[in-house]
Amino acid sequence: MIIATAGHVDHGKTSLVHALTGIDTDRLKEEKQRGLTIDLGFAYTDAETGERLGFIDVPGHIRFINNMLAGVSAIDFALLVIAADDGVMPQTREHLDVLQLLGISTGIIALTKIDRCDETRVNEASDEIRRLTENTFLADAEIFPVSVISGDGLETLKMALDIAAEEVERRATAGHFRLAIDRRFSVHGSGIVVTGSVFAGQTTVGENLVLMPGAIPVRVRGLHTQNQEADEAEAGDRCAVNLTGTKLDIEDIHRGNWLTDNPGESTLRADINLTILGSEARALSHWTPVHVHTAANHVTGRVAVLENNRIEPGESGLAQIVLDEAINLCSGDRLVIRDQAALRTLGGGVVLDPWSPRRGRAKPERLEKLRLINPTSPSKSLASQLEQSSIGVDLERFAASFNLRADELETLLVDIESIKLDDHRVISAVHVAQAIKKLVEHLDDWHSQHSSKPGLPRNQVAGLVKQWPVVMLEHVLKQLMASGELEQQGNLYKRPGQGVQLNAREQATLEKAIPLIGDDPLKPPVLHDLAKSLDQEPKALEKVLAQAVKADMLVRPVKNRFFLPEAISELKQKIREAADNDGKLTVQQYRDATGIGRNLSIEMLEYFDRQGVTRRIGDQRQIVET
Repeated sequence: MIIATAGHVDHGKTSLVHALTGIDTDRLKEEKQRGLTIDLGFAYTDAETGERLGFIDVPGHIRFINNMLAGVSAIDFALLVIAADDGVMPQTREHLDVLQLLGISTGIIALTKIDRCDETRVNEASDEIRRLTENTFLADAEIFPVSVISGDGLETLKMALDIAAEEVERRATAGHFRLAIDRRFSVHGSGIVVTGSVFAGQTTVGENLVLMPGAIPVRVRGLHTQNQEADEAEAGDRCAVNLTGTKLDIEDIHRGNWLTDNPGESTLRADINLTILGSEARALSHWTPVHVHTAANHVTGRVAVLENNRIEPGESGLAQIVLDEAINLCSGDRLVIRDQAALRTLGGGVVLDPWSPRRGRAKPERLEKLRLINPTSPSKSLASQLEQSSIGVDLERFAASFNLRADELETLLVDIESIKLDDHRVISAVHVAQAIKKLVEHLDDWHSQHSSKPGLPRNQVAGLVKQWPVVMLEHVLKQLMASGELEQQGNLYKRPGQGVQLNAREQATLEKAIPLIGDDPLKPPVLHDLAKSLDQEPKALEKVLAQAVKADMLVRPVKNRFFLPEAISELKQKIREAADNDGKLTVQQYRDATGIGRNLSIEMLEYFDRQGVTRRIGDQRQIVET
């Protein structure tokens, strides 16, 4: 169990940890000289029950609250320390606020320095504590009066911590490994070592990870958990990791970096559900500059309020954190914001979308999407997003957002009714049905406006539904083709019965022309001769036959002749019959195979060159279509 102290400066946190573990957590020379905890300190001891207790001793001075925040983000248990002689002080309140904002749910209270007070003062201090912790997670927590000088109460406090260690709920080891780095140093003979709290997942010696946000590849050379050598580390552990990597330099590592195998990218914007402390004197306004603390990270940024331009004290609202420096976040991560001067805590919240879009105006559909995200339940969030999103959910983005491994994502999908468009996108059956209906309506509208055209190519179909991902369009087209609600002729798509339609006069003319065209299908009459046979003006006949070409009833491979489609197929087959074993043929060979004469043979081969069936190489053609 990982325990963090919390409380005002000089209330005896470090002395209490020393009394409980025998370890002095003030390791810095300046800390020794000033008698003041500046940075995080760590101590470990074994409970009588066999549980390993790890203590994170955090600084209490307001100037070092940044370090305090880095230490308490991934703890199991809080030990709020309050000196009996001073009672509740400013950093007592702020530290309790921080613990509350970070979602810490269990802890106890140590009332220290009782050797300096009489019983009346101890009781008064206890009453102050009860008023302070009312309506917080420590409302029912037991208060343990102790003295590190006389030893009074220490054994009782130790016993309480031992019992808590047995009862505390172990963190689930689901998800990608995520360790928030709070220290880094070099060890002679071993190399670079980083320490931090493991937020999720697990890792083993020899595993490949990345240092984020720089995405520097590293390998785990060795592990220590709770100050003991280990083969693996998992969520809830205090961990030291010996790293190696060809591109790794100790200067690349800073407090706030992550060690992980989560493929998610770093971000400059995140949508959050933000709560403002009730103790604030005024509402938080839109675009307020703030200090942002999450895990061991400390960066500056601004708060863009997404609703009503302000959040009142004691209230919650949707907001976007716009950061000055990219960091790594996941849905469900907790953060704390402090004012621009870093003098007081304003509030905190939980990350909903770690990769939110640029702010702009917060459209109602976007706000609704954020309200559907449950940061503690990926399954509920996925089901809600599938219900809301007409274009489905990007699975890679969703999994990285919630820090899910591939197998965990697949397990979620088993219990959720959906259609998998490909390995990266899933959509609800309801939205697929709506998409099919929508595209049919778009196509019908297009045909009504372009009645003289035979259909439209794929890129124009995509233009009718610009917001759709490619895989969604492919799925809908496939469904429409299978149901017969869509036809494809060549590279064109059209609705059944739509496209170029000939009027009665044109249809009558075509019916007279087709027998003449089909009399010698491989060598139909030229337009002038055909018009003479039909007693038609060539220009008028050409217009009718051109309409038939648009309707795919005829083909016009050369300027002055119209062919039946089946004749073109036969002439194409004659290319293969005329070619040698290497797929090459001459005009003469093609002429002999078709019997259509040299000039028309040349024209037809040029047509097939344009169609990509053949390619001219000198005096020969090479078959290129497979």
